[in-house]
Amino acid sequence: MSTEEKKIDQMLFWPPLLLVAVICGAIITNPEAGTNAVNTVFTFLTGQMGWAYEIFVLANLGVVLYFIFGKFANKRFGGEKPEFSTLSWLGMLFSAGTSAAILYWSPIEFYFYLTAPPFGLEPLSPEATALATAYPLFHWGPSSYALYVGVGVVFGYLFFVQGKEVFRPSTACEAMLGSHASGYVGKAIDIFYMVGIIAGISTSIGLGTPLLSEVITKITGIPHTLGLDAAILIIWTVIIGISVYGGLDKGIRQLSDFRNWLGFALLAYVLIVGPTAFMFNNFFDSLGVMFNNYFRMSLYTDPVQKSGFPQGWTIFYFAWFIAFALSTGIYLARISRGRTVREFTLGATFSGITCVYTYFMVFGNYTMDLQARGVLNLAEIIKTEGVPRAIVEIFATLPLASVILPIILVLLFISTATVINSIAYTLAMVTTEKLKAGEEPAKWNRVFWALVLGGLSLTLIFLGGMKPLQAASVAGSFPTMFIMAIILIGFIKKAGREWEVAKPEGLPAAGDSKETGRPVKPENENIKA
Repeated sequence: MSTEEKKIDQMLFWPPLLLVAVICGAIITNPEAGTNAVNTVFTFLTGQMGWAYEIFVLANLGVVLYFIFGKFANKRFGGEKPEFSTLSWLGMLFSAGTSAAILYWSPIEFYFYLTAPPFGLEPLSPEATALATAYPLFHWGPSSYALYVGVGVVFGYLFFVQGKEVFRPSTACEAMLGSHASGYVGKAIDIFYMVGIIAGISTSIGLGTPLLSEVITKITGIPHTLGLDAAILIIWTVIIGISVYGGLDKGIRQLSDFRNWLGFALLAYVLIVGPTAFMFNNFFDSLGVMFNNYFRMSLYTDPVQKSGFPQGWTIFYFAWFIAFALSTGIYLARISRGRTVREFTLGATFSGITCVYTYFMVFGNYTMDLQARGVLNLAEIIKTEGVPRAIVEIFATLPLASVILPIILVLLFISTATVINSIAYTLAMVTTEKLKAGEEPAKWNRVFWALVLGGLSLTLIFLGGMKPLQAASVAGSFPTMFIMAIILIGFIKKAGREWEVAKPEGLPAAGDSKETGRPVKPENENIKA
């Protein structure tokens, strides 16, 4: 059967699509009601249920520590030697952290904590300053990456020990749910999974698009309007369509690799021309502050002072990363055949953290130095022109800014195009009926989901501000928490009795682009949206 003859799974295709259509239609026809609904959802889930996110993330970290030190530590994903050399494997894990989202937050996140600090601290005080650069390291640190590697262990077991082709999370729930995983309950799980990653990637695109527009405005003078944002989203979709129908998938992957090297070159440049000693000194100081306050940060809900800090930042970040946890876990497991559980958990966690920490160390401390020296008035820029413009003005202070800004433009454009392409592919796989190993979903299906992602992202941008983006991630990730819990509990309960180190026959290589479980880049974007 050819790719184009593949039938869609009606029960998985239409419910998420109709939900997205209803949300977009309601927001466009009545923006005020849409804004109120967004605020209500966000307030309830982060306020009333915020503790659940924090407990879940902390418990998940405990599970990952158990994988490192417990009875599964020396179990291997398959009975053979690792598929990739250790250096190549760590390089792939490291580069996965390069994304538009990290380029957005790393230069400026500390500023929000400095001017509106947690724990009732005085804004701009020494105590607030110490926490300002420590909190980003917490939000993008061990607890967040543990969300990916915890379920990644389960997928590694399913792929390389049991020899299963997993592209729907319901398959990973069989240990806990039995036959229900292939029935209506399983369908519901897969639908919630799709809604979660649609919400998560829409947040990533919603952050990256205005930033890209502001770079274009800075370079060309073209005004930043909703029309410019829409044009960028359309161009992205056209590129994806060409990649699908014109056979440019290899080119898209090459662009992704180019993006990684371009990001590292930008980091190296800023590290050299910026306040290098200050960057290193403040980074390690911040690292100490973070570890000293780790559990306080992990369980901070602020029920008395009600500043909204943990709801607007910590819980939002946890929810955003949870939305990507399953798809990212699949990717991390796919490239880890032959690794032990301990190697996988430590390698995936610390490689990813090292990447994002490098961004925060370089870009965040570069901005803090600018702020301390009075080079930029970030408060005024954010108030009058918005956060994306402030980020662009930060990079505009670099030497050779006329060269650096086009580089950032290319970096942002490629980052978001590749993540839309990957997530659209994932959604097309999930909604295809009876997709087997070596088969791909229909091309129209993949392009269709790229259009859906662009439409929802534009709708969230239309509402304006961060709150719609935050609400999308929080709402989409809430059911994903329960799916992850089912997967992890079922694995620990069943795999301890069944895990045998054996090599399944006929298992495709993780790097094969035509395998059903084609790796999905964790752009968190982020992961990493």
